[in-house]
Amino acid sequence: MTAATQLETNLEELRAMSPRNTPASDSREGLIFGIYDRLADHENCVANVVLVPADKSGAPDWDRADPTNLESLPADEWPQDAQAAMRAAVIVDQIDGCSGDTSMLVFLRENDEPSLIQIAGPEADRDIAHAIIARDIAAVPVVRPPSKFAQSLAKLRGELFAPKLLAAANDNAPAPTAKPNGPATVHVINPADWHGEQVPTREWYCEGLIPMRTVTILNGDGGVGKSLLALQLAAAGAMGLDTLGMEPLAGRTLVLGAEDDADEFQRRLDDIARAHGKGLEVLSMLRLIPLADRDALLAVPDRAQVMQPTPLWRGIETYARDFKPKLIILDTAADLFGGDEIKRSQVRQFIAMLRKLAMEIDCAIVLLAHPSVQGMQSGTGTSGSTAWNNSVRSRLYLTKGDKDADPDIRIMKTMKANYGKTGDEIRIKWKDGIFVLDDGKPSPSSALVNVRAERIFRDVLSAINRSGERVAKTKGLNYAPKVMAERPDAQGLSAKLLEAAMQRLLAAGELRVVMEGPPSKPRQRLMLEAECYGAAE
Repeated sequence: MTAATQLETNLEELRAMSPRNTPASDSREGLIFGIYDRLADHENCVANVVLVPADKSGAPDWDRADPTNLESLPADEWPQDAQAAMRAAVIVDQIDGCSGDTSMLVFLRENDEPSLIQIAGPEADRDIAHAIIARDIAAVPVVRPPSKFAQSLAKLRGELFAPKLLAAANDNAPAPTAKPNGPATVHVINPADWHGEQVPTREWYCEGLIPMRTVTILNGDGGVGKSLLALQLAAAGAMGLDTLGMEPLAGRTLVLGAEDDADEFQRRLDDIARAHGKGLEVLSMLRLIPLADRDALLAVPDRAQVMQPTPLWRGIETYARDFKPKLIILDTAADLFGGDEIKRSQVRQFIAMLRKLAMEIDCAIVLLAHPSVQGMQSGTGTSGSTAWNNSVRSRLYLTKGDKDADPDIRIMKTMKANYGKTGDEIRIKWKDGIFVLDDGKPSPSSALVNVRAERIFRDVLSAINRSGERVAKTKGLNYAPKVMAERPDAQGLSAKLLEAAMQRLLAAGELRVVMEGPPSKPRQRLMLEAECYGAAE
């Protein structure tokens, strides 16, 4: 049997499998994600769901597919547009036994005919890649039976920590318990019974951003300040004060930080309290759990690859039930999640574990997470499996502003909001150890950037004129900022920063435009005022 025939046979077996825990809206979506899950579970390659380029009619252009022109899924979710969904495929990289440059593409044609093509790497890898992908799609990952000791420990855990209520993954109330030694109880609601009753108000920790009784993810690049922002929200709630134009729900808050020690928390909270004109004594309703010096995992997979809570999480649950916070901050997922972040089932189990506590004690949980490289490049801020985005009701993304703008500016975007609208932005600025709303005025660090840009503009312009070259202030082939940005002595400054520096220097009278050449064809030369030496304007 050829590799192509084997692939088609294996995909037919996937179609016949029982429905997934999170069934897709159509068979194409289910099959694409089924291929992705199966390949990811075997760990013999790296797989991602992507969109291939479209031709002029909008149909998928498989022949033009290349690792450099593939797109990530919009908002990291299956496309709602049917034509876009036809462009979905699975790119397979880092295949065992193949070159690191080799990339394969698994896709379904219009009639759902499976195809597997090589889009990058040496042709000699094609047969090996075909064989590995076809084999892994067909084979269910081996699950070793638990040892006698593991079975005994599982029995002991069940006796010591018998579950009280099971939280359904997407419900807003705990699921009813099943009757022992009998059929499961199914709780059925007739909406007509609600007639005449008051509709419950949706509750928020921060209106439109952080809903109660569920999990919100706050994504942010390393060093962007997501830990400070989350701590600032928790402190404002504990003090009963507004912050950054938001009105957090007043009440107790609990912050677990796996990256910061107690001293760092004290320094940051002192800055936050002083910014509100208060001292640390007003933070009596805030509790901290610094874990920078210890293992901070909250859940790890067992031998059957099912996520199990750690003793640390059990202790946090016990404390939270007694303390009853309105907000719990968990910083960050990389330190707290002990599973494989690209395995959708493990991610969903972890989020469900957190949601169960949020529903039980009526609080909001905010989980901080770093985006993947692909998430940063696409601007979605997602990380690992799509299950991170799909399993939560709300997701926020904190990013720096434009690379040429004020380096202290941050933008918090609403990337997902099941109970509100997406796309909203809050512009904030780092100032004196905390975040404040952006007032449009340049910060001290921005002023330093401007001074440096002006100095470099002067030096480069002087060097250009000494060499006999000519640049102008008007846009064209010799537009000064564009020409300068390509020179090594511009020290990496962008044309945008150099253009802004030129405008400031012109306004300050430090630059002059000198006209050269015959009257019939005059040409501009941009010069430093101090170097004009009597040249005519």
